[in-house]
Amino acid sequence: MHAVFPLEERELFGRPEPLAAIARPNASRAPSRSPIFREAGMASDQPACPAALHTALRATIRLLASTAFLLAVSARSDAQNIGATLQGLVTDAQKGVLPGVSVTIVNVDTGRSRTVVTDNAGWYRAAALAPGTYELSTELTGFVSYKRSGMTLTTGQEPRIDITLQVASVKETVEVTAAAPLVDVTKNTIGTTVTRKDLDSLPLVTRNFLDLANMTPGVTGVGGGGVNTAGQLNRNNSYLVDGVSNDDTIVSSSRGGFSLEAVREYIVLANQFSAEYGVSSGAIVSVVTRSGTNRNDGRVFFFARNDALDAQNPFSRAQGSGKAPFSQQRGGGFWGGPIVRDRLFYFGSYEGNHIDQTAVVTSSIVPVDQREWPNPTGQHQAFVKADNQVTSGHAIAARYRIDRNLQKGSGIGGLNTHDRGTDNLTRDQDGVVSDTLVLSNAALNEFRFQASQRFNDSDPSPYSPIGTPAVARPSGNFGKAVNQPQSRTEKRFQFVENFSLTRPGHDLKFGTDISVIRGFSYFPRTNDGSFTFDTDRPFNAVDLTTYPTQYTIEHFNPNFNLPNELYAFFAQDTWRVLGGLTLNVGVRYDLETGYRKINGVPDDHNNVQPRLGFVWAPFDDARTAIRGGWGLYVDRSFLNVQLDVAAAQNSDTIVIQNPGYPDPFSRGTLGAVTPSKTVIAVNPQAPQTQNVSLGFQREIGTGLSVSADGVYSRGRYQFNNRDLNYPLFPGGPRPDPTIGRIIQFGMEGNSWSTALLSGVQYHPQHGPGFGISYTLSKSLRDVEDFQYFSQDELKPQADKGPAANDRRHQVVVSFNWNLPGDIQFASLASARSGLPWNVTTGVDNNLDTQTTNDRPDLAVPGGDPLDKATYNANFTRRSGNLGRNVNRGPDYFSLDARLSKHIALPRMKVELFAEAFNVTNYVSLGVPTGNLRSGAFGQSAALATSAAPRRIELGFRVNF
Repeated sequence: MHAVFPLEERELFGRPEPLAAIARPNASRAPSRSPIFREAGMASDQPACPAALHTALRATIRLLASTAFLLAVSARSDAQNIGATLQGLVTDAQKGVLPGVSVTIVNVDTGRSRTVVTDNAGWYRAAALAPGTYELSTELTGFVSYKRSGMTLTTGQEPRIDITLQVASVKETVEVTAAAPLVDVTKNTIGTTVTRKDLDSLPLVTRNFLDLANMTPGVTGVGGGGVNTAGQLNRNNSYLVDGVSNDDTIVSSSRGGFSLEAVREYIVLANQFSAEYGVSSGAIVSVVTRSGTNRNDGRVFFFARNDALDAQNPFSRAQGSGKAPFSQQRGGGFWGGPIVRDRLFYFGSYEGNHIDQTAVVTSSIVPVDQREWPNPTGQHQAFVKADNQVTSGHAIAARYRIDRNLQKGSGIGGLNTHDRGTDNLTRDQDGVVSDTLVLSNAALNEFRFQASQRFNDSDPSPYSPIGTPAVARPSGNFGKAVNQPQSRTEKRFQFVENFSLTRPGHDLKFGTDISVIRGFSYFPRTNDGSFTFDTDRPFNAVDLTTYPTQYTIEHFNPNFNLPNELYAFFAQDTWRVLGGLTLNVGVRYDLETGYRKINGVPDDHNNVQPRLGFVWAPFDDARTAIRGGWGLYVDRSFLNVQLDVAAAQNSDTIVIQNPGYPDPFSRGTLGAVTPSKTVIAVNPQAPQTQNVSLGFQREIGTGLSVSADGVYSRGRYQFNNRDLNYPLFPGGPRPDPTIGRIIQFGMEGNSWSTALLSGVQYHPQHGPGFGISYTLSKSLRDVEDFQYFSQDELKPQADKGPAANDRRHQVVVSFNWNLPGDIQFASLASARSGLPWNVTTGVDNNLDTQTTNDRPDLAVPGGDPLDKATYNANFTRRSGNLGRNVNRGPDYFSLDARLSKHIALPRMKVELFAEAFNVTNYVSLGVPTGNLRSGAFGQSAALATSAAPRRIELGFRVNF
């Protein structure tokens, strides 16, 4: 393996000396950390789990265990349903309902069976069925038995399969082979499922399964597995794996990755998800991992790429530096099967990835021979799982996952020079145990427990010495990045109780989800100082126009504990009303305790979230669904907000206007030294969004379905920053002249989104299949993320404009065709209209000491947005009249293709393949530089997120 993954183990899995132990000048020295506490992220003179925490944790676990037990024997919930549900009505030939019919559902892969009996209304329902292929059969004395096979069920799917039984004169069975219906006539959720076939056959350059999420209408991939939906940010999503959270609550992202071989399938819920899902106003991504079956299955694979087959980076070509070096090797496999047939199964997978790549700096003020730097990555992912079918109504599963990733030179590229690089080490691991119990014909219970830990460490020392200040210029960023070095740990203990209860006409759910989170962060912010320049000209001590405009430095102890608990409760009823009408009514309540525990302000206790949806099947064939709904959705408050506030509250912050350089105090009285402070809103509000939708889905023929939904989303209490000591008029005195800015982390932002989501899916039993999704949308915001400042604090409404992730059009087309000769062709094409970009003056025109958000006047209406003459920045003591994000960047397009050949050998099957990404080598540029002081104004400094020149990959898979 060393030939494939040459990164040394000591580099990938740890360092001899922890970063945070390094002393920094002019800052409180952090306590030293011994290696035993390195991955726990704790200082050695602060025990990783002191006695008080031990006591509190034991008490919490006892309380949760008691709560879980009480719920287990009473009404429990069906939160985060990770399986499928099979349901329907059983009638006789005269359409009379048939109670007492035994309906047996068998998983063909594992032999697991579930038998339910129709109620007095002739209704049957089997929930929490593991994804897989199923057979269904019925038994009732006096009637012909019915058997249906060939049904593949996916996670979150709830197909309705009605059955008509004939009176029997002799014992006989009617057998039918048919796929599950494509239209769900009981759910108003908008979303799609990415199946194992998609993961195996579609070209996927990163092998990050989440990169296929953009096949869902309304979902835009943003690279690295992130998604945007309904005008929300990537932070507004929630990720579940096997029904437990995979969220990083400190930065609000997905917590690590899973090998593609460990994933069976996943569902992307883009809108109108039910009350069982929460802490998200964006998308819900719910992943189901693979399990062993009655068949011993295995696979080994290997992929390879290098620069010989790849197209040249357009920025390297423009700089005349030749093709940047690149090579990648990725290998691994899986093995699974039975330990005891029909009862006990195992599964395991491993994947290793090593990339030698080059980061390209595009700053015009950096010499050409200093614009390309090594940027290698090494990653190891391992996964093991065991499933035990104790009885036909009782199943237990346990799994463990670890993901280690080291990226060197992270942060270099575009306008970020070599100085800004860091070596990032991330390790994710978690263990999950689940218990599924059929309590009766109408009741099912699930319990899950998760223990997880994320550790992240960033080391800037190979690129900039500790103590080096950051330097920001219009056309380049130099010096050590702020917030570096940095390390953090997040531990989570999660308890989920799931129960579903079927009553005539009603499917009831009640649930609770409790997470105990303990985070630690080493977070130095600007302990080493930061200079801001408004010119690219080199510093000249005798030329005052080359001096920096601002200097910021903070002094504080950068070690922080981040305790938080998440409590969630919900109730939901799927009410089958007469005439094919189903109402989905639910309510959810979320509470988190981080504000009180970290910042000492009250937590938000009013997070009641009602949900109301409907589905109407106007025809008896269950092929048409008219659906809609309204819901209130609350986001969690990711701990980075509380961390920023805690750091600022404990720091002495100095802001100097017109400082000296490199000694900021060298200009004497010319530099205005102003202390500032940071606070958090007195009564924090959780961000919330109201979603409304109306649409339809229709199955047309076998394997073909179409859908269209109109969606409106209105967000309130979005995170933003605000200066509470803002001058009453530009250039005027502050209300409190003894202090500078009083920065409040608040929740005063708004968002608006309107979209038409449409899709066509065609998956026949034989022949080519395809999927098409088209999204027409418009998203507006008056803030962008939690560190956003309005141009004019007295007129925040003037910042209402296109959201930074607003794309008017997006089309995604997938295609899959099995050709003669065991050849398979698959392709994936994505086309998106351009993102908006903002124009700024690069100076503090309105004299509020903020230099990054001042906009110019529009001097030439209808002028070229890339021409500086279109704008006027020559004014002071006021704000410009140009709107925010009024310009549009370049479009995005990518066509990926995969051609494979299958070779059957005794007891194994070999697949040889070639994959090409961005086949046409279309150059998808990022948004242009909008700083008018930059020599690169109007020019893109990098490719768009997830864009790259044409890449070709060769590989093989051996299945046995």
